Amino acid sequence: MNRDELLFNFPQIGSPEEGYLAVTEEDKTCPFAIARTYWVYGCPDNMKRGGHAHYSVQQLLICVAGEVEVTLYDGKEKEKFVLNQPTVGLLQKPLVWGDLIYRNNAVLLVLASDIYSAKDYIRDYDVFLQLTQSKSD
Repeated sequence: MNRDELLFNFPQIGSPEEGYLAVTEEDKTCPFAIARTYWVYGCPDNMKRGGHAHYSVQQLLICVAGEVEVTLYDGKEKEKFVLNQPTVGLLQKPLVWGDLIYRNNAVLLVLASDIYSAKDYIRDYDVFLQLTQSKSD
């Protein structure tokens, strides 16, 4: 995994006196057309979530408050990221397993490349390993 291809920086507009706005737009700072937006909040400190991959959906993860530790695994390499700035997004590509730990009253905004479909989720780690091992052969 190449960290530079997975991390996206968003423009920060504003000042300490008036506050800030961060923005992402398709084809500029988001690498795909956005079909779904959702946010995760209210998680107890050190709550573990995620624990799945997607067959085809891409997601851009943006921690707009608090901190989320994200571990991505593509079947070969495991990489850990700490998201704690609303001006940084992390791309989770298809067939990449994601484990997340929420801290400090985190709010995670997620931009997804497709609408929700339970069929797109890979929730069984052994199935994920089989898919990624056959992909790399």
